[in-house]
Amino acid sequence: MLLRILAIQLLLILWPPYYLDKVWLRPKKHTLWRVVLWCVCVLLLTASLVLTFTQDYSLLHARLTNAYLTLFMVICIPWFFLALFAWLSRRFRRNTPRRMFLILGAMVSIGLFCTFVYGTLYGPRRLTVSNEQLTFASLPKAFNGYRIVHLSDFHLGSHASDTTFIRRVVDSVNARQPDLIVFTGDLVNFNASEPEPFIPVLKRLKARDGIYSVMGNHDYLMYRKKGPVAEEVRQLQAAQRRMGWHLLLNAHEFVRRAGDSIAVIGSENYGRPPFPAKGNLTLACKGLPEGIFKLLLTHDPYHWRHRVLPETDIALTLAGHTHGGQLRLFGWSPIKLLHKEWGGTYTEPGGAVLHISTGLGQALVAFRLGRWPQIDVLTLKTPAP
Repeated sequence: MLLRILAIQLLLILWPPYYLDKVWLRPKKHTLWRVVLWCVCVLLLTASLVLTFTQDYSLLHARLTNAYLTLFMVICIPWFFLALFAWLSRRFRRNTPRRMFLILGAMVSIGLFCTFVYGTLYGPRRLTVSNEQLTFASLPKAFNGYRIVHLSDFHLGSHASDTTFIRRVVDSVNARQPDLIVFTGDLVNFNASEPEPFIPVLKRLKARDGIYSVMGNHDYLMYRKKGPVAEEVRQLQAAQRRMGWHLLLNAHEFVRRAGDSIAVIGSENYGRPPFPAKGNLTLACKGLPEGIFKLLLTHDPYHWRHRVLPETDIALTLAGHTHGGQLRLFGWSPIKLLHKEWGGTYTEPGGAVLHISTGLGQALVAFRLGRWPQIDVLTLKTPAP
């Protein structure tokens, strides 16, 4: 991943200190500040090159990469804008617009620095809860008011071995006494060992009808190129079962209540390249009674429009994967540029519904702003008489 953005890293690491040194520090002989500036630049450049060309997705490497990307975001983006506005100020001959650009550049840089620090230190731990009602004409009456807690994208490796946040999640979920808990993938970042410190905590999750889960793209350890990947994937699946979760791999189970039943279907990950496309809806739905209410768990919302809608009569699909971009400012998130459906609830004219959790964890960089970690509580309803 770092290799794909190496050119951007080099630009943001090298150009700002070069330009700021050239126009401000060197002419005024600020030797100490020049030393500090170039020391930071050399450290970031060294870290970028070392991490890019030694990428092995071990736990240590993943944590070092996370720390580097955090520093890169907090330092390099603000000083890039400071240098950019300094460059713009020199396009003017008059002092007034020049000073305006310098002041504006300083304000933008300080604002970005404070924003990134806040999103790094506080954002990943600002747990929120969303409550939503979903109405289906095909829902059996016995399930009117049925409450589902939808969790997704724990990315446990981002927490190292600190269980504090995950304990808060478990306590919050259990306090809502759900009928069913579902998890739509990405339990880990890169390694099957990541869940170990969290298994005793996650085993405390309780729901009347149990906990059902599926695999996300990270759970296939797709970024690992070396080692016994297939064996570690099996270890990760076993870890979910040790927690008491019902892992559905292109399979289904029934949930029954007062003589009625619904089908909980679990698909393996189905996404556009380079993500795995292992989902098999034909196999997952094999043997289901005609007309039964179907609830599908899948990881990537891409699955819904490209396979679920054209090939099945599944009423409700739950997915994750997008994290909501981990960023929302003034109602806008860059994730909208990549995904048509990226967070919240979407309904087709025929009544099929997709709900996308924006997740609880972070991938690559521990940062959230505006799109906080979220627990989704979905209450299923039948139409009012």
